[in-house]
Amino acid sequence: MTVRQLHASRVFGAALVLVLAGAATPEFAATPAFAAAPAGVAVAGAVALPVSAAAPGGVAVPASVAVQGGLLRAVEVEWAEQHWADTEWNDPTPVAFGADQPKYQCAEYVARALAAAGLVPGLRADDPQDSYFHYTAPSGTTYDLLLISDLPPYHTLYDYLMDSRLGSDVGDQPGRARPGDVVVTYAGPGGTRSHTGLVVTAQDGSAEPTVDAHNRARRHYEYHYYAPSHLVRIDPLALSGGFDSVPVASGVPAPGGPVPQDPIGPQV
Repeated sequence: MTVRQLHASRVFGAALVLVLAGAATPEFAATPAFAAAPAGVAVAGAVALPVSAAAPGGVAVPASVAVQGGLLRAVEVEWAEQHWADTEWNDPTPVAFGADQPKYQCAEYVARALAAAGLVPGLRADDPQDSYFHYTAPSGTTYDLLLISDLPPYHTLYDYLMDSRLGSDVGDQPGRARPGDVVVTYAGPGGTRSHTGLVVTAQDGSAEPTVDAHNRARRHYEYHYYAPSHLVRIDPLALSGGFDSVPVASGVPAPGGPVPQDPIGPQV
């Protein structure tokens, strides 16, 4: 089996487990992503999709897993909704809305939501913080998943999303946001990355997508509450293609013009 086939089998294996768990677990079945769908249809996020797809990497996939990543994104959202107010990664004591979480900041929160859905190979959502600080990907590159800000020579959470092909930076396009996608704010010095959060609801008419984030603790705040921002669309099945040996350029330049003041200060 090739490396890419191995990645594919792990991703689809995780999806199959989650399909079975979702069918048998009431709390998942009650979420919008697992709401009842017509016969013969799988639900991806809030979108019903036909149950048919070919697996990448030559790996056979049961029809019930052909949800185009929506199921795994739903797991991200379910986890994020349960942990947006946690004091620390190992302390679920809730803080008040808008309160500081100095020991559990934005990038770590998003990274743990991804890990909960099996999208950070080798990491679990409840692994120690140091495992995220020094995460070695299957490519051999070490990432600091506690970091979103540009801080050479560290490879950040954003770098992980690009290098793994899990994420695709499409610029400031809130209308394309799906639950489980990532928002990255460019309010750092010189318009650099400064903050991140997880999309939990899609755009609904004139209402913007909403986002959960850490430090400060926020749930269901509007996509443009922090600006300027980019949408990073998450495609769980793209992870099966393996990592790039060099960082992938998003093709979308950082927003130009004046750098606004981040209302909650610098983020890491």
